[in-house]
Amino acid sequence: MTTTSSDPDSILSLTSLSSAPALESLLILLFEPSSALRNLLVPSVLLRLTARPSPPKSYNELIDICKEVSNDWTWDEKGEFISGHPMIGEVKGLSKLSGKEQGNSVVTPKVVLDRLAHLNELYCTIYPGLRYITFVNGRSRAEIIPEFESVLDLPRSPHPLPDDHPTNQPEIGSGEVKNRIKSPDSAEWKKECERGLGDVWLIGRARLKGLGLE
Repeated sequence: MTTTSSDPDSILSLTSLSSAPALESLLILLFEPSSALRNLLVPSVLLRLTARPSPPKSYNELIDICKEVSNDWTWDEKGEFISGHPMIGEVKGLSKLSGKEQGNSVVTPKVVLDRLAHLNELYCTIYPGLRYITFVNGRSRAEIIPEFESVLDLPRSPHPLPDDHPTNQPEIGSGEVKNRIKSPDSAEWKKECERGLGDVWLIGRARLKGLGLE
């Protein structure tokens, strides 16, 4: 797996992104490593870059190119790329930047992690082929729960969550959940897919800003 440093001084310059390994190294930093990034995003962006007379003028322009090429992907490909991002509430296997964004430096109460785990499972059931992505923007995991529940059209849990709050409602196999499942061909599924993809680009831009690379 290709890796890259989060040190701005070691990040490849825009003029050196004409090879797949160099481009992949930078895009992994912005969007997390995944097979979809390697096999879908990198080749698509590389094709655009090599057809240009000059490299992008900024790293933000590079993200603009990523966004443009994604418009040509199928819905399955968009879902595959989104699913390369870690789930909200994960605490293991996160990159340094993802862990920082999700607040790994602060202990998250177990009830919050349990609720997020259930919401992730609900989301993947209701939106098959997608994974819930949101631009955290400095919020704690607990602060994400109301937004997550809103996306799933669920009643809001109390904030802060009491330690004894039931975290597994509604149950995955319930009729309520089955009736909420969206077909990948539906307008609701496609709208949610585009929302998640849009937040991926926001995350990348925020990482650029944090690294002083806008």
